[in-house]
Amino acid sequence: MPRTRPALAALGAGLLLAAAPAATAWAAPPAVATTAAAPNVAAATGTAPATTAAPVAAANATAAGPCAADEGVTIVVDLTDLGGEVQVGCAAGDPATGREALEAAGFTPTDSASGMICAIDAQPDPCPAEFDGNYWSYWQAGPGQDWEAAAVGADTADPAPGDVEGWRYNDGSTGPGVAPAELAAGVATAASTDGTGAGDAESAAAADATADADDDAARTEGSSAGLAVSPGVVVAAVVVVAAVVAAVLLRRRRA
Repeated sequence: MPRTRPALAALGAGLLLAAAPAATAWAAPPAVATTAAAPNVAAATGTAPATTAAPVAAANATAAGPCAADEGVTIVVDLTDLGGEVQVGCAAGDPATGREALEAAGFTPTDSASGMICAIDAQPDPCPAEFDGNYWSYWQAGPGQDWEAAAVGADTADPAPGDVEGWRYNDGSTGPGVAPAELAAGVATAASTDGTGAGDAESAAAADATADADDDAARTEGSSAGLAVSPGVVVAAVVVVAAVVAAVLLRRRRA
């Protein structure tokens, strides 16, 4: 995180380890376990313990959308513990720092007097005057990976295109409420849907053309059938002709 203050870092870490309250605004479903790990103090001190939090089920994510493939760094800001939603944005390209990625994705961080990020998009409002155990914890995930507490602060981190970075206002024990894998699956589904839609249109056009051809063939066969003479009619005509001929011959003999 931005600008480390040794004295404040020591005080913040001590308070976190001694009396960190649990998040209450959003809880993971019973089927999903979360890791009760040591608090992520990267946002407050610039360093963090080796902590990995299991991703929780998706909360109400906004439709801003993650980055596609390696087009940039996806940013997740989880406001559920503050009564909001999970918001997802894309920092296009290759931002130089975690803070730059946060801002490029459309979020506005606010710094405290000590230089730490104390609010994102004015949440909480106002910034806490004293540390109460909650803060903007900073999380990272590479392609195909789960959330891990950031080992360095956002002003030092250098995310790469394809990475996912997350922020959640809590005690640092739980990562953002949308798992990185869910974001990747959403991008893949959207791309697949676009491709399938085009394929369906082409298939539908081909099917229509085939149906039209079948209709034309059926009409042609129907017309031919209407013009053809059935075998029964031919036999009847032959019998009538034979009868007429026989009658004519019989009259000639009598004459």
